[in-house]
Amino acid sequence: MAGTGETLPGGFVAEVVRIGDTVRRTPPADAAFAAALLRHLAATAPGVAPAYLGTDERGRQVLSHIDGLVPWRDREDAAFFADAALTRLAGLVRAVHDACAGTVLAGGAETVCHRDLSPKNTVYRVGPAGPAPVALLDWDLAGPGRRIEDVAFAGWHWAALGGDADPAELGRRGRLLCDAYEGTAGGLLPRSELVAVMLDQIEDTWRGIDAGADRGEPAMRRLRAAGVVETVRGWHDWLRWHRPTIEAALGTG
Repeated sequence: MAGTGETLPGGFVAEVVRIGDTVRRTPPADAAFAAALLRHLAATAPGVAPAYLGTDERGRQVLSHIDGLVPWRDREDAAFFADAALTRLAGLVRAVHDACAGTVLAGGAETVCHRDLSPKNTVYRVGPAGPAPVALLDWDLAGPGRRIEDVAFAGWHWAALGGDADPAELGRRGRLLCDAYEGTAGGLLPRSELVAVMLDQIEDTWRGIDAGADRGEPAMRRLRAAGVVETVRGWHDWLRWHRPTIEAALGTG
């Protein structure tokens, strides 16, 4: 029987434990889809995600452990959010989308989206140009979707929102992500929709936490008690107010 292992940071909703070179996680709601997706990515985009190794005696997902750095604390090092890191991130997302486009996993959608791209779900390694993303973690929410969805999600997770944050900087970073994602293949992303998609995602986030807390889900109750609903609602208001500035910097306003 496997040992108790080392509890890893970031397992706010799911239990995440490292045992040797493996990670054991509470299985997601659609465990079969997640397993099929990770197997597909291992064959078509090696290294972009942990390898799926089955389940253990407790029914937990068994995944390969990926060595590297994960910025658990917000803004712990500006290099994790630098332009070079964003460019590399866009390449990882594009690799996932290209690998899944036109597959059974995507169904009738453009591709399969991660749907939870954030620094805390990203493994970095330090190279000559500084920390660079090398792999994406936590595929529990992955499912069929549009390319623009993951790009938008990354856009507002790798930028400062609310308060005194510079809205033009959010637009600039969104433009950088889109440029790096598309490369020389223009037209993959409907950039004029980027801010609208961000607004929908941010609203879905605070409403989802609120609804989960009302249902008595412990993790969602902890988030609401910590003031996360108010914080994310504030981001939504800020984004709506500054939308013209953001879209002008993005090049779509």
